[in-house]
Amino acid sequence: MHYAMIMFLMLIALPAAAMEAPAEPVILIEPAEVGPGEIAVVTVQGAKGAVTGTLDEKNVYFSPSRESWKAVVGIDLNSAPGQYEIVFSLGGKSYSRVLTVVKKEYEVQRLTLPKDMVVLSPENAARVEKEQKRVSAIWPGETEKLWNGDFTNPREGKIGSRFGLRRIINKIPKSSHSGVDVSADEGAEVRAPNSGSVIFVDELFYSGISVIVDHGQGIYTMFFHLSKSLVTPGQKVARGEVIALVGSTGRSTGPHLHWGVRMQGARVDPLKLLELKLD
Repeated sequence: MHYAMIMFLMLIALPAAAMEAPAEPVILIEPAEVGPGEIAVVTVQGAKGAVTGTLDEKNVYFSPSRESWKAVVGIDLNSAPGQYEIVFSLGGKSYSRVLTVVKKEYEVQRLTLPKDMVVLSPENAARVEKEQKRVSAIWPGETEKLWNGDFTNPREGKIGSRFGLRRIINKIPKSSHSGVDVSADEGAEVRAPNSGSVIFVDELFYSGISVIVDHGQGIYTMFFHLSKSLVTPGQKVARGEVIALVGSTGRSTGPHLHWGVRMQGARVDPLKLLELKLD
């Protein structure tokens, strides 16, 4: 009896929290619904240790942010509406949440152009195919996090062609516009939107002088139709650093900056990236 009483007193003396099961993490997806080409921020609160995740068999990269872990998730421009499962691993357990992708209509532009401006010669077609393979090989590469804090605008100016614009040329649908065009004078400065490493510099048939920056975790920004690159492959750049000058090289009708974003391979709206508060 005496022993039982001692054990009872010891138990009630323990803090209540020690007798409770560990609290489950809080997982937030904001916004809960996105359209093709948009971005969601995933926040995990109360995680004990690092968080990893996947969406559609692609890695979702989490980084510590104050007392939580955060990740940015891009939905490709061609993604079909539906429920997409994000699977999380933390503390030896697995969790899942659903991200809803809703239908989104983008502007349609119909153009009639001379045939020689639309149909490539065999030589140019072969060149374009080779260049596209080179650039496409970049997107699967995923390096450590190089970006830090919010992404900033690489070039202020009036927006011309917007992201997602569907072009129909001579009644034939073409690929949607996967970036934004910013009006600017020839030679205007282009700045890195965040810290990263230059992964590609070359002159391509369609996009002219082109620069691609790897920001880590599968996030890339690209800058096309430049008059000059001021960086070289492998060079580290800081947010706000001048990396190139605006031009009209490649298939271009006048000076402007085309800039785009890839996020774990997904083509996303650069303006949506600028809206995120990541500090």
